[in-house]
Amino acid sequence: MKLSAREVQVIRDNFRAVQDRIVPASLEFYEALFRRRPDLRPMFREDLTGQGMKFMSTLEAVVDSLESPEAIADRMEELGHSHAALGVKAEHFVPMGEALIETLRKYVGEGWTAEADAAWRKAYDEVAGRMLAGKG
Repeated sequence: MKLSAREVQVIRDNFRAVQDRIVPASLEFYEALFRRRPDLRPMFREDLTGQGMKFMSTLEAVVDSLESPEAIADRMEELGHSHAALGVKAEHFVPMGEALIETLRKYVGEGWTAEADAAWRKAYDEVAGRMLAGKG
């Protein structure tokens, strides 16, 4: 599932809108995830600041490689493998995706559109698929 040039641009514009508030956005992401799935909280360390920054830095790498996803395909598969070793299951990707969309929607604000929502969901599904491929 290849993203169009327009979808790539929308995603990059949205991510840039969040970058200056990356720390609170990363913490908000985990809050949104744990509201959906409080049972996942024990899988994470107590202090989520470092974990949040790691997540956002991975997200930035994904955003930077949207036009050539093969550039980080191995990294996504390795990430999937390491997540599987930590107990992450395929079913966990759905609430994570929803938490990401909720967080982006909040931090992008008025710039969040139906087009942005669809583009981010498409990109997330692609990345999740690559990570799930690495679980085996």
